[in-house]
Amino acid sequence: MNILIIGGNGFVGQALIKEFKKYKVEVSYLSRNQNHSISKDKVTWIQGDIFDLDTIIIKKCYDIVIHLIGTIKNKNLYSKLNTESVAQTIKLCQKHNINKLVYFSENGGFKQYLESKLAGERLVRDSKLDYLIVRPGLMYGKGRLTSYFNILPIKFFSKLGITFFKNVYPLPVEKVTESVVKSILDNTDSTIIEIKDMK
Repeated sequence: MNILIIGGNGFVGQALIKEFKKYKVEVSYLSRNQNHSISKDKVTWIQGDIFDLDTIIIKKCYDIVIHLIGTIKNKNLYSKLNTESVAQTIKLCQKHNINKLVYFSENGGFKQYLESKLAGERLVRDSKLDYLIVRPGLMYGKGRLTSYFNILPIKFFSKLGITFFKNVYPLPVEKVTESVVKSILDNTDSTIIEIKDMK
């Protein structure tokens, strides 16, 4: 199995690569810049910008693309990075005959942010590709030490039953990536993975 991760040099991408490599799965990642902390022996880096498809050179055949591009911090880029990048990834899949797309969406969050991620989901569902939509909450882990700061208050408020906090329930990035990789390798019929499936 060959996996291509779009935007794979970030926090979640690195955790996914680590999990896939446990099963000796071939992984490549596409990004504008190479992450030098990722061993060249373990993965293949493809230099490229998803918004400039004509300059992306893909030499291998891939079975699955995993889309990780997105932002929660910059509201001005919600449309471009959380939605338009998904449309570009779908075009890349169609151009290179890649039949399955895994899209990291969101389970909750601020209104504009969540709307941009749900718009990405609609594009995936309408694409006619096989797909898996992943809806994690807040993810934390050693690869992003600042991610630990919000965990305790959010867990506390989620136990009080406040919907907003329940929907962004924090999970270790390793639990999320384990669930996703297991679903892919088991070739399950699931089209959506929710927080409850990853706890």
